[in-house]
Amino acid sequence: MNYDQYYNLCKAAYTKDVDPSEIQKFYTEPVKVYDHKFYGDEYNSLVRELSDCITSDFDNKLDCDDDGIMMKHNNIWKFHKQISSLCNIIVPYMEENRYGCHLYVDKIYIYRTLKLESRVSSYEWHYDNNPDEIVKTLIYLNDVNEKNSPYEFLKNTVSDQGILGQCTRKGTECWYPAPNNSRVGHLIEGLEKQGCVPQKVVGPMGTAVSFINNSVHRANPIIEGYRDVINIRVKPTMQPAPEYTNPMYTTSYEHSGVVNQNPVPAWKSKI
Repeated sequence: MNYDQYYNLCKAAYTKDVDPSEIQKFYTEPVKVYDHKFYGDEYNSLVRELSDCITSDFDNKLDCDDDGIMMKHNNIWKFHKQISSLCNIIVPYMEENRYGCHLYVDKIYIYRTLKLESRVSSYEWHYDNNPDEIVKTLIYLNDVNEKNSPYEFLKNTVSDQGILGQCTRKGTECWYPAPNNSRVGHLIEGLEKQGCVPQKVVGPMGTAVSFINNSVHRANPIIEGYRDVINIRVKPTMQPAPEYTNPMYTTSYEHSGVVNQNPVPAWKSKI
């Protein structure tokens, strides 16, 4: 079964109230930017609390790995309380206003972007090439401007929406490598001639970007300062998980970012 088929089953099984007009935009509005005030005071309090902890760890090189590309936190569950509380705010909103089905968090990444001499890895234009039904929400843990690594996505000026790359990993019925390892920098000039433009997302701590993983995007190298983020990834599920995020089924850098080819096991499988 492919993920789009499973997603349809999940929507059919969902009994809570949803906003149908928003659910219909799932694929056509792949990138959503939320002001830091959008989720309210509790959200911002949690973001500040998490920011203080993570800034301290990165500054002191505690529980983190620096591969020269990004500084990655390797002990996210020391922040279990804050992470769970954040997910309890963000994920229900996505269920009712974006997906129209039950969701669970399968991945959380916490990292700091770095200064680079040349663009590599996530700093190149790319898409993730997981199924389109996988959405990431990137939350800024400090103020971000043009010089400290804003998230950037490619936008169609006609629709004013992000654009999706060519997904080749869709599920058990379609699963093969993407062209050029899903790096699309060589296509950007042509896409710009067709009316696409890059859009950087700047904003204060708590600004969030929620995007289908196959949106064409990139990180930007640091020029001045730093940028810390938490990246929360969700997947559809027929049956609600015991809680939105849990070490039993939510992983970080210790497991590959490639999703299970079969969507059916959902949170009952660690990958």
